[in-house]
Amino acid sequence: MRSVISLEIVARGEGWLLINKPPGVSVHNDPRDVVHILEKQLIPGTFEGIHPVHRLDKETSGLLLLALNTRMAKELAEQLQARSCEKYYFALLRGSMPITEEWQNWNTPISDKAEGRNNPQGLAKDRVEARTDFKVIKSDQYTSLIEVKLFTGRQHQIRKHAALAKHAILGDTRYGDPKFNKRIAEIYKTDRMFLHAGKLKISISGKEHTFEAPREF
Repeated sequence: MRSVISLEIVARGEGWLLINKPPGVSVHNDPRDVVHILEKQLIPGTFEGIHPVHRLDKETSGLLLLALNTRMAKELAEQLQARSCEKYYFALLRGSMPITEEWQNWNTPISDKAEGRNNPQGLAKDRVEARTDFKVIKSDQYTSLIEVKLFTGRQHQIRKHAALAKHAILGDTRYGDPKFNKRIAEIYKTDRMFLHAGKLKISISGKEHTFEAPREF
């Protein structure tokens, strides 16, 4: 993927920033990650630091909330830990699934560690409660588009639950089938993973916010 030199800012408030992260960009721990890009992009003196307050995999696109000072980082982290915010995603899955108006859920316990396609659940001793609600929006003979609501935030949760349901996310190199992913990359002319953080509902400093990012697929 091409190098990213600036990021789309969706919203900004006192001590916080919301971006629309492209796929293929790490949040942190990389010389070309979100934190480093924003440190160069934002005007010096307008922030104390840049603190990602929730997870978003490198391969995942969409809404990412960051604090610009330690006080706001603490406030937002408490909101997320208390599960008082709502996070919605869109994912394109392998295989045909029946379209549904009602929310369904995957609740298989999984580990909170990065795993692999041979055992997405992880070791039995590491498994913890996990709940992923979803609705099937579109479906054809080969793929299904779902909307997802997270109730827990385990590492790779949506990716693991989809793989365990035998409907791995298209382009997921960790939990999906390599041969199928190669074919998908040829068809769609992209090597991205089809998982997008599309909507976030959260209270910031006592004010309720609903943010949305355009669907990418």
